Amino acid sequence: MKINTCLPGLFTLIGALCLVIASPSQAKGLMSLSDREYTWELSLQTKYADSTSIDFDGGASADLNSSWDWGFGFGYNFTENWAFNFDINWGSTNYEGIRVLDDGQNTKESISGTLSSSSSDFRAVYHFMDKRFTPFVGASLGWIYIDTNIPTGPPQTSCWYDPWMGYICSTYQPTKAGTEFSYTANVGVRFDLTDAFFLRASAGKRWIDFDNASGTPDITMYRFDMGFMFR
Repeated sequence: MKINTCLPGLFTLIGALCLVIASPSQAKGLMSLSDREYTWELSLQTKYADSTSIDFDGGASADLNSSWDWGFGFGYNFTENWAFNFDINWGSTNYEGIRVLDDGQNTKESISGTLSSSSSDFRAVYHFMDKRFTPFVGASLGWIYIDTNIPTGPPQTSCWYDPWMGYICSTYQPTKAGTEFSYTANVGVRFDLTDAFFLRASAGKRWIDFDNASGTPDITMYRFDMGFMFR
C-alpha cells in the first residue's frame, strides 16, 4: 500500500495554519482547560483514502486509486474527554481490476471503472487531555454503500405526469451495488481555537467486511475536520 508523499506536507500545513489563525495569547491558551463538556458539535469533513488492492474469491481483484471523500458529522461531548459522533460521507474513486470468466478455462479480463460510495458511522472518541489542544483516539461501527456502476440489466425507462413539469420520462440502468458492514480506528489531534470553533486532524484505517473478499480489506484514511460547538 502506497502513502501519498504529499500527506506529511498536508498535516504540516494544517499545523501551520492553526498557529497563524491563533494569536500568541490564543496559542498559549490552547493548553488551558477546554469547555467541551455538555456541548453539541457540527463538523465539515474531508477525507483522503489511500490506494489499496483487494483480492476476491475465484481469483478476481481490484486496485482502488486514491480519492477524496466529503461529509459532515454531528456529535455530543459528554465530558471533556468522552464524545460520541455520527458521521456521513460521500465519495467516488477510479479502479482497475481483473475479472475471471466462468467459461471453463477461468479466462481473465482486465476491467476499469469508477465506483461511488457513501458511509454512515457511529463513533466514540476519547480525548487524552481536558485541554483545548489534545490528542485523541476514536473507533466506529457503521455501514458503507458501494455502487460499482457495473450494469446488471438493460436500461429501463419510466414516464409520468408531474404537476409542475408536465410529462416526464427518465431512463435508469440497474447496477451492481450493495451495503457492507465496516469499522474504523484512528488517532489524531484536536484544537479548540475558541469555545465555539475547533479543528481536528487524524489518520486511521477503515475495514470493510466484503462477503466474497479474501480476508477483510482495509483502507488507510486521513481526515481533516472544521467544526462548531454549541449548547
